[in-house]
Order: sequence, then C-alpha cells, then structure tokens
Amino acid sequence: MSNRFVTTVPKLVTEQGDNILYPFSPPIFQSEVDPNFIKDLLDEGSKLTVEKDDWREKLAGNMKYGGSYIYKDDFILKTEPYLLTYIERFLDKLTEQFGPKKVGRLMDIQVDRRQRRDGTMRLDTMWINYQHKHDFNPPHTHRGTLSFVIYCKVPKTIFEEQAVSNSQDAGKIIFQYGEQSHPLVGTLFPVEPYEGLFLVFPANMNHLVPSFWTDDERITVAGNFVVA
Repeated sequence: MSNRFVTTVPKLVTEQGDNILYPFSPPIFQSEVDPNFIKDLLDEGSKLTVEKDDWREKLAGNMKYGGSYIYKDDFILKTEPYLLTYIERFLDKLTEQFGPKKVGRLMDIQVDRRQRRDGTMRLDTMWINYQHKHDFNPPHTHRGTLSFVIYCKVPKTIFEEQAVSNSQDAGKIIFQYGEQSHPLVGTLFPVEPYEGLFLVFPANMNHLVPSFWTDDERITVAGNFVVA
C-alpha cells in the first residue's frame, strides 16, 4: 500500500512535480450563462427607470454616472428556476467534496433538495448595474446565503487603460478573504471578467469593483439567494 499523500484541494504544480496547496478559502463557482439569457436580462433591464426602479440607495456601489436598477418581482420569479440549476450544481459538487453535513452547516441549509425544516432556497433580489467611467464598488458584502454576478457587457477597452499604480485592476472584480498576516498569505483574488461569465460566492464574502478610465459601459446583473 502506498503511503503517498493525495488530496483534491486546489494546487499549483512545479515543473518538478511538487504541489503548492491552497486548502483554505471560501469557494467561488465559475460558469457561463446562455447568450439568450443575457439578452433577456438586458431587454428587461432597458425597461427599468430611475423614477420607479432606482436601487442605488440600497447598494454600496458608487454609480454616479451609471446606475443600478432592481428587477420587477415577476421577472425575478421567471429567472429563478434557470439560476437555481447552477446553484444546485455548485452545491452538489461541494457536497461530493466535503459531505452533506458540513456543507449544510456552512450554507445554513439542508443540501438534499435545497431545503431545510423552515424553508427553501430562493432568489430574493436581482438588479442590473450600468457602470460608467469613474463609477466603482467599495469593499462590501451582501445579505443572504449566496450571491452572484453575471457579466452582460464587458468592453475589452476598460482593461487596456490603467492608472499609474502598483495595483492595475481597472474593470475587474476583486474578492477579499482573510488577514494579511504574512507575505505568503494571499487575501485578494482579482478576476478579469468577460461577457457570459457567471460567478457565485458566499454572500458574506468581501468583494469590490474598481473604477475604469475609458468612456465605456460595463453591464452586470447581480443578486442574492436566501433561505426562507
């Protein structure tokens, strides 16, 4: 019998076959949504107005030049089944890795059928963000159990013009976790998004979106799943 240590945690592998393990951090689910679904999100978003649907006061984002608008309840209910298929795939894989009891405690739900004694997982809120030049999201968390972001429009030009800085992250989303207690402890995870990208993450996980410097528009849809 081999005594070799084997693990499925995320890792980097050196040319010599050494493993650099990353066993700690909250999971982030990465996938892609159907272009037709994005079209529906954009079409429905174009019907929302500042007078009736302005959502900026409810959000941490500083959308001075763009805007954030909450979707109508009937559209949220319409999109919920499609988005739940991704949530189920995310939780199924976590269950396979860690077991139902541990994942159930972490997510505060019973993973089997996405239910617990007093409720089920549902899409609680969903809004669309139109980010323009100089708009930004400071570090913040969301309410609920899981949060998500869908990238509907991402001009490549927003990544090409960067500030003179040692942190050139214009147009990205940056996840934050943990304390910078040692030079080898990474607490930031920047992601350069693209159209169709779908990310799901724990709602209480810190994240931020820096401003960009070009005359473009970056459109995302975000939302929260709760157990109710």
